[in-house]
Amino acid sequence: MASSTIDRSQRICDFMGFSGGDRERWEVVSSFVYNRNHPRFHRSSLPFLIFPAQGLAMLFTRHFLCGLIVSISLTSLLAAEAPRLLDPRLQLEMIAEQPDIVTPIGIAFAPNGDLLVIESHTHHRQSDYQGPPKDRIRRFSDTNGDGKFDTWSTFYEGTEATMSLRTASDGSIYVATRMEVFRLRDTDGDLVADQRDEIARLETAERYPHDGLSGLAFGPDGLLYFGLGENLGKPYTITGSDGTKLAGEGEGGTIYHCQMDGSQLQRMATGVWNPFGMVFDPEGRLFMVDNDPDSRPPCRLLQIVPGGDYGYQFRYGRTGVHPLQAWNGELPGTLPMVAGTGEAPSGIVWYEGELWGTSWGDHRIETFRLGHNGAGVQATAQTIVQGDHNFRPVDFAIAPDGSLYFTDWVDRSYPVHGKGRIWRLSWKEQPAASASLPLSTAEQQAAKLRTSSPALDKLDAEDPFLRQAAVYGLSQQTERLQEIDLNANTTGSQRAGILEAMRWADERQYLIDRPEMLKQALNDPADEVRIFAMRWIADLKQTDYLPLLKERLKSHAPTTRELPVLLSAIAWLDSGSVGGGKDIVQQRLLVDIITDETQTPQLRTIALRLIEPRSEQLKSEQLRQMVDSSHPELAQQAMRTLYLRGGEFAEKVAADVALDRSRDATLRAWGIVGLSDHADQHQETLKQLAKDPSPVVRQEAERTLRTETIANPLPPQDTDSWLKQIQGTPDVAAGSRTFFSSKGGYCVRCHRFNGNGADIGPDLTFIGQRITKQRLLESILQPGNEIAPMYVPKIVLTDDGRVHVGYPITVAGINERRLFVDTNGQQFELDPSTIEEERDSEKSIMPEGFQQILSPTEMRDLIGFLLATPE
Repeated sequence: MASSTIDRSQRICDFMGFSGGDRERWEVVSSFVYNRNHPRFHRSSLPFLIFPAQGLAMLFTRHFLCGLIVSISLTSLLAAEAPRLLDPRLQLEMIAEQPDIVTPIGIAFAPNGDLLVIESHTHHRQSDYQGPPKDRIRRFSDTNGDGKFDTWSTFYEGTEATMSLRTASDGSIYVATRMEVFRLRDTDGDLVADQRDEIARLETAERYPHDGLSGLAFGPDGLLYFGLGENLGKPYTITGSDGTKLAGEGEGGTIYHCQMDGSQLQRMATGVWNPFGMVFDPEGRLFMVDNDPDSRPPCRLLQIVPGGDYGYQFRYGRTGVHPLQAWNGELPGTLPMVAGTGEAPSGIVWYEGELWGTSWGDHRIETFRLGHNGAGVQATAQTIVQGDHNFRPVDFAIAPDGSLYFTDWVDRSYPVHGKGRIWRLSWKEQPAASASLPLSTAEQQAAKLRTSSPALDKLDAEDPFLRQAAVYGLSQQTERLQEIDLNANTTGSQRAGILEAMRWADERQYLIDRPEMLKQALNDPADEVRIFAMRWIADLKQTDYLPLLKERLKSHAPTTRELPVLLSAIAWLDSGSVGGGKDIVQQRLLVDIITDETQTPQLRTIALRLIEPRSEQLKSEQLRQMVDSSHPELAQQAMRTLYLRGGEFAEKVAADVALDRSRDATLRAWGIVGLSDHADQHQETLKQLAKDPSPVVRQEAERTLRTETIANPLPPQDTDSWLKQIQGTPDVAAGSRTFFSSKGGYCVRCHRFNGNGADIGPDLTFIGQRITKQRLLESILQPGNEIAPMYVPKIVLTDDGRVHVGYPITVAGINERRLFVDTNGQQFELDPSTIEEERDSEKSIMPEGFQQILSPTEMRDLIGFLLATPE
């Protein structure tokens, strides 16, 4: 090989960790790769066996990029495990797989009993994909009458980003793609669709494949229901078959209904993420499974009601943790979830007295047993089928014989990949008939409120679904709303409910007709009224109200739940920013609160959590003074902020606090965390503290002193042994310090928790609401097992022969520099003109090896902290 090639090969071997035989094999491969005139060079002929399986612990991409690296995953060499049935009454069989069916999504049965399956060939299609150019609806038929499917054919083809498939009672087939809903009929009986009628059409510049139209369901009222995803917040118009147009921009996903022919299109509910699956139960309740935004788990099972607002809006970012977003009814006027679901729920069906859902990300089928919860319902989840990483269930269909079929995407790859399976669940013995959950008295009352002119005292209901029914009923009373006096009512809940009804009825017209209404609401004595008014103003970007909001912040002390909403509304109106940590407007406002000693300590603590630690407007001396506060939470937060701020001053304060035995022990422990970044420079101080009378101080000093990795740690794959080792009651306070400390997990360098931290990885504030201890442990010890698509790092080869691995945090123009963050949380830049190759990594940007850093006790404390969702 040429010297430059040898040097490059050696650099790549060093990066990949190859040595000995693996290095020699790589050099053979690279001699082919970099010498394209070599007589033996041919990409397709490079044998995978050039590396033994045990040498492939590093995961690579699936295809060559300009002949750089042969890709293969160790896990792909191993036989996939069959999914495990956790209900002994059931049996599971695979009825089809690739190449007969690939990347299947929606599924339904045709009137004659044939199976119809959406076969995707366009979802994130890559340039080297060899499948058909468009999506197809494949038909699986029993041609010899023996009760088994035996022949595949194509029922319909030619669509892109096809999502949902349902069979109507008249035998027609309804299909949703990202951009349209249409109806198919086979009028001549040849098993091929020959009539196509448009039901609804989406017009938008956005083309991401699965945040458009989806989630078809037929209502007991004879209407067709479907959803629109968040559409990345881009402007859109949905047009029904009769020309009805409904437009939007920036909000989250929305549920619509129309007549079966597409006429009389109406909006039903809003505030969801991506409504992939919807179904009605026998009592007429509509349920939907909702994917989660990046940092606000869990995914949701929702009960969709007319006029419901479920809190999510894309205009405030993907994370779902922005103060102007809600995920479980946290904000006035929003509704809570029925239950949390597994990750990436895609399908839902009513089957044998329960809701059944798929979890693409958790590789499972789960059921939800419903129970009454006032005018809503609650649900208890149970896993029925659990698969391995190659089990990716998507959608359901109930067969004529009563068995349950579902599609399986198989691979975690978002781009179409040529794999796929279809499964059949059936009963060993037919179970006894299961009755549906009857409507409760409160649910019946709510149904009446939605169709009546409710008394205003119904807006005082503590039950959120009962109250929302009254709001919706009021929203239908146009003349009454126009005449109602907002200030003539005696309770804040009533005034907030009136505003909610007005907004649902016509959010823009009421602002035109009654311009003083929101001004009055901003000064209402009830913070729920003020908060709803702020959301309305911010959502419609009514900048005329900005001076009033700023004056409100100066002249009135906001409540703790009001402050984040008020600050975010001001920042959004003033700069168009979602109010992130570096927003200049928000920083200035936060500093005013933090330094105002007339504000409550609780409010100042919240402001400290929200501020960017390195904000130039916040002075280190001000933080030092707050460390002396008599309020423990304020003092500890000031110490944390100083640590995140960094620098010699911060370390000097940390050392002084840690050594001061007159101070609270917990605050002193946070002082020790403040020394962790440069523990080698504070050895004498830490050794002294390791002998301190306080056990809390001693523990933190000992953890920070260590200079070597843990000898003979448990293997990261031995989950059962780890779970045994971390049994017991966690020390949540110690776990929080492990989250921050650079000698502990140092999670804070990439993740945010309760306002503190960085936005490189997902916000972990609400991780405890959806994840089990075992799953959280596995994600820490084996971070590469499951990487969300939005957090996939890049492997980049530059023209100097260097390989870089980093998560892209900006993608600039062709003549600008690219910004990445590496596994240590450090940012680095690359000049695009120097980049020779770039591909997705199958390794997580989250570092491995925590079993060598954290003892079982520390791991128990860290997990206990993460599972303890803050109020």
